[in-house]
Amino acid sequence: MLRRLLLQGALAGLLVAETGASTVHAQSASEHPQASVAPIKQAIIDTTGYHAAAVELAATTPRFVVTVVNSSLNGASGKVRENEAGRIVAAITRTIAGNAKFRSIQAIRIDYVSRDPDGSNARTVDAIDFRKTPQGAFEHHIT
Repeated sequence: MLRRLLLQGALAGLLVAETGASTVHAQSASEHPQASVAPIKQAIIDTTGYHAAAVELAATTPRFVVTVVNSSLNGASGKVRENEAGRIVAAITRTIAGNAKFRSIQAIRIDYVSRDPDGSNARTVDAIDFRKTPQGAFEHHIT
């Protein structure tokens, strides 16, 4: 009987913890409405020449994620993708400079993804992280 009660209590605790985590994530995502990321997406498109459909953005505290879908660089070397990711981060940094809505962003991640046209199969080719320094600049993070 005690064993059953402990199991039920543990399951209830996990359920409460999961519900709380979902609520926090939902609140974070709402801090950066899609309208406020439109200029950032345009800056990325202007910098890279990608079509709008190839660039997906997700802005949540404390991370900003750019997903580049089916880039011509998917088959290139990692160094080539790193160079382009650096240009993308520079464009983002220029666009969000002075914008209080994005002050809490601590990391920018550029994901290169290969995705089937129907969206049924996707794989990450490369993921490149940039972290904010104490001076406010985003530097390439190598682990």
